[in-house]
Amino acid sequence: MRRGTTFIGYLGLLCILNMGIGCATTSTPVVHTVPYQSDVACAVESTDCPWSRLEQQAKDSALINCLLSGATVLQTEPLRKDRADGPSIIVPIPPKYGYEFLIKPEDVELCGEQESACLIASRTDLKLTWAGCGPESLGEEKLRGGENRANAHQLTERSVVTGSLMVSTNTFQAPAGLDGPDQFYTFTLEKETYVETAVGANSSEWSATKGHRAPWQPGLFLLANDGQTIQTSHLWRAGISYVLPLKLPAGTYYLVVDSSQREFSRGDGLYRLYLGLNNNHLGSLHPQ
Repeated sequence: MRRGTTFIGYLGLLCILNMGIGCATTSTPVVHTVPYQSDVACAVESTDCPWSRLEQQAKDSALINCLLSGATVLQTEPLRKDRADGPSIIVPIPPKYGYEFLIKPEDVELCGEQESACLIASRTDLKLTWAGCGPESLGEEKLRGGENRANAHQLTERSVVTGSLMVSTNTFQAPAGLDGPDQFYTFTLEKETYVETAVGANSSEWSATKGHRAPWQPGLFLLANDGQTIQTSHLWRAGISYVLPLKLPAGTYYLVVDSSQREFSRGDGLYRLYLGLNNNHLGSLHPQ
């Protein structure tokens, strides 16, 4: 596994004029960090806290926030589909976790009278506890996505999956979809549920002349069980495409990750898809 620095952009471009004759440009990479938080567990002593489970929840939270922040694997040369070292994906680099054992917390009512709350969360006053977003080799990770609704890939609560459109076809065509390759996912709700979902292109490019840009931008379509479109999102190289939290009744739904042929042909076809059920990474689930 190869880890590195995540580059969400380049800051501090320094142009040094030398007697009006030449201009030297340097770039400084910026490590992108995100917050995270686990669920709350209850225990009498801190040694009784399920720290391993809470650490995994914190890592999952950081992974989702890396995706939603638009953190991508930054290539310093035009993307090549035949790279010898293989593609990389963004993962959270485990931070120095912010462990908390809150005795009699006033804002946590889940624990009993003799118990305290255990949780892991990043601290706003201590950046060391935040999680960095760094590239890691795709390795043997299984790519997801189905070719149509009939064999859509099943998603579960708080899913983050990696897919590739390189071997996909244009099944979800206009006027409903875009003119590039697409893939299908499905999820089933047993009861009324708040749903949020987002998709982001896995890679972006850095050019001395064009700056930082994503070469392609996946589209995202939320469909009802009968195939009717509920919501769509397609931002042209402007970050991620997302469906804001919305309440959906019980039933089966589909997500389509789609692409514009013009944009898709410039990228590597890899994307990261997030589905959250009763989560609030994209905003409040209970608007007033």
